[in-house]
Amino acid sequence: MKFLRIAAWVFFASIVLTACKRDTEFTKITEFRKNGIAMTGALNVPQTPSPAIGSMDIWYSKETRILTYTLNWSGLTGPISSASIMGPAPAGFPSGSIVQNLNPSLIVRCPTVSTSTCGSYRGTLLVDGFVVTEENLLAGVYYLTLRTGGVFATIGEIRGQIKFD
Repeated sequence: MKFLRIAAWVFFASIVLTACKRDTEFTKITEFRKNGIAMTGALNVPQTPSPAIGSMDIWYSKETRILTYTLNWSGLTGPISSASIMGPAPAGFPSGSIVQNLNPSLIVRCPTVSTSTCGSYRGTLLVDGFVVTEENLLAGVYYLTLRTGGVFATIGEIRGQIKFD
């Protein structure tokens, strides 16, 4: 009799534990977020000696297929001439194609600095499945680059990789 009670409890416990495990297997991650992604000249390809630093906060929803990003930077050698999200190009690899140019009229300049060497920007990018694919976005092969005049006009002054890990 005692053996049957123990066997029944073991059977019941194994069913409960197995059922809980199955529920966690079906949980799907639909939102991704990463804050404080570094943007520097050292991340550029080729590297630049820029004193500028920046950070990027990103958020992606699989349901809406929209990447939302916020940039902050300071110390650029001049005003931004252009800024782009580019790819596919993993970290350490040279430039990919432009997938989105940032709208320069939406750049917010730092109020305490008389030049335009620091600022912030907020934007969104539609992951359309053609130009920008969800697979590539989640694999971290897109990046954002800020370009200023002179030598930084073509290669960019600072770069930050759009990665969620």
